Amino acid sequence: MRVVLGADPFFQPATGIGNYTRHLVSNLLALQLVDELTMYANGAVLRGERLASLIDASLRSNPQQHSHPSSANIGGLLSTLRGYLASQQWALRAYQSIMPLVDRAQLHPYRDAVFHSPNYLLPVFSGPTVVTIHDLSIQRYPQYHPAERVRFLDARISDAAATATHIITDSTCVRGEIVEYFGIDESRVTAIPLAAGEQFRPRAEDDCHALLQALKIRYKQFFFFAGTIEPRKNLLRICAAYRALREAGKTDWPIIFVGGAGWQSDAEHREIQSLVQRGWAQYLGFVDSATLPILYSAAGALVFPSIYEGFGLPALEAQQSGTRVITSRGSAMAEFSSQHDLLIDPLEVDSLIEGMASAAGLESVEASRDPLCDWSRLSWQNTARLTADVYKKVLGAMP
Repeated sequence: MRVVLGADPFFQPATGIGNYTRHLVSNLLALQLVDELTMYANGAVLRGERLASLIDASLRSNPQQHSHPSSANIGGLLSTLRGYLASQQWALRAYQSIMPLVDRAQLHPYRDAVFHSPNYLLPVFSGPTVVTIHDLSIQRYPQYHPAERVRFLDARISDAAATATHIITDSTCVRGEIVEYFGIDESRVTAIPLAAGEQFRPRAEDDCHALLQALKIRYKQFFFFAGTIEPRKNLLRICAAYRALREAGKTDWPIIFVGGAGWQSDAEHREIQSLVQRGWAQYLGFVDSATLPILYSAAGALVFPSIYEGFGLPALEAQQSGTRVITSRGSAMAEFSSQHDLLIDPLEVDSLIEGMASAAGLESVEASRDPLCDWSRLSWQNTARLTADVYKKVLGAMP
């Protein structure tokens, strides 16, 4: 089975989609699920040593540095150029005219393979195609994105949904949205869950002591938020609910916020800083890969009532770390919620207050994973196996 995988996420800053792509590739290869894997990024075909170098560098969590020149660096330069062009209307139109010609020429030798884009959009390709559409945030909540991005991506994602042989998405609820929004047959869409890394695991208090001491917080006695600081994450309601709890004397737990600034997040940052100034919160910004898993393990509860998510990986990372999750009822996160989690109405502050008060009042989750959860289903190995099954399906359907 020959597969060409879109590698654009390797050349972009570390993101959830980049993480998905890296783990998918490494497990497809480690489990020998494909006979031949080629990567394609921004007009460049990556094979052999260059491909191995790219994967190795990426899995060392340094996706923008590569030890080999040529195709890998060409892909990176083209990615940078594409970012510039996106801000120039005349250049963007020229780019959109030229790239289909480049795609057609570069990918023609692979027309008997399946092409898989892990990042919403498809190039021009004459063979069978698979596209991963992680969510419909652009379509359902355009107000949470820059208008230029919405105009560009809405049309391109619609084209990909219409032309793809098969669509992969991360959750059952988004699968239903894709079928309804694009009006396509449900047999063309498969939900394949994501996974959390092995570094997210339960830890005893002693294992967290140094970090807890540095932050002056107590084991299993603080609320935690992890994610981009942006409107879609519902941070204004989180702050309002937490402030109400503190002012009513219903908890003395502090709240720790982790994550970089997103688009139009000034109001969210103001509310977070108001809590920080009262000594009730800490905003740590980005934290390194060694610190984040400890925070998950040590928290009393992750507060993650997003208005919309395609999957909601922080909820799974917290669960896998043995930490209770307060999250949105009827969401993608609810599909894998555990017996310890608290499901609330994300649009009602009172519901969030109730959930946070309950979490602070309940006995902390024992430092172990929920025994009722099927962790083998939520593993990168399983993600890769189910994805390979989709490849076989689309190749088997070709004349």
